[in-house]
Amino acid sequence: MRQFNFFYLYALVASCVLTACEDVVNLPSDTMADLVVFSNFSDQNSLEVYVYKTRSVLSNTPTEYVKNAEVKVFAGGQLLEVLQLVEPDDAQNFLPFYKTTHLLPEFDKEYTIEVSVEGYQTITAKNSIPSPVNLEDVSFEPQVTTGKGSNIVVDFLVSVSLRDPVGIENFYHLKFYQELTPYSVLSNGDTLFGRTYLAPPTFVDKLGEVPPLIKYNNDQSFLIRDTYFDGQYITLKFTGHYSFDPSMTRSGNFLIELRTVSKAYFLYHESLNWQNQPGDSNSDGDVFFNNIDNGVGNFSGFTSKVNSFKVTD
Repeated sequence: MRQFNFFYLYALVASCVLTACEDVVNLPSDTMADLVVFSNFSDQNSLEVYVYKTRSVLSNTPTEYVKNAEVKVFAGGQLLEVLQLVEPDDAQNFLPFYKTTHLLPEFDKEYTIEVSVEGYQTITAKNSIPSPVNLEDVSFEPQVTTGKGSNIVVDFLVSVSLRDPVGIENFYHLKFYQELTPYSVLSNGDTLFGRTYLAPPTFVDKLGEVPPLIKYNNDQSFLIRDTYFDGQYITLKFTGHYSFDPSMTRSGNFLIELRTVSKAYFLYHESLNWQNQPGDSNSDGDVFFNNIDNGVGNFSGFTSKVNSFKVTD
């Protein structure tokens, strides 16, 4: 494990759920810009890598994404692919990134990326996707009520059970989403639907204190390590709620996602969580987990299992 100290850490708003992209972080610097390399990759998507520069903490300029990098992926010392640049798409809020066109990462296989940019040392990073752990028993109990104004509020109870593999240090990220589709009614009476998106609940809380979990992303998901239940069958229960305006948005399925994640994924997101809790006596606001050589950022794998539940108004 390697850790780097930074005086400031700003979050760049970039939300990509159920994909490899999420929580891209902007790292300010008072010196020459360092390169940031970020990739949370899974077995269900192409390998995607973001490359950008740190900027001064006093700077108001936008983050500078690097579009002239050469990004390669290796396994076992063999070159597998040179990643292709995907240009930004303002209409879909896509940032520029590099992706594989035929490689789909596999479980328990170590991948190495190599990022070359003129004027910088070659950046390398290694990680793998752990074998998946399934949710063995999942329940979702919604209670729909009328909220303030025209909003609908859905309170819910969730129960998830999993069998943790024995003798292996395992890490998880438990996430919750609600499918929402914006729409508008045209003057001729036709309905125009927008793009369906996945929104986290307004709030989720765990019922019971054992085992302890790490609340993450404004109490919308949980980071879990198996220190207290190695090799056991455990059941975790949660309560929470979300809301939407039915005059503007249609509600779809509720999704519960269990990610089995690498240690580097867990430590990276745990360190992000610390940045948001400066008053926590157990946190160090200057510590940011980094597993990139000759740069900063995160390169880590995960696998995902999703359960979907229909919500009826």
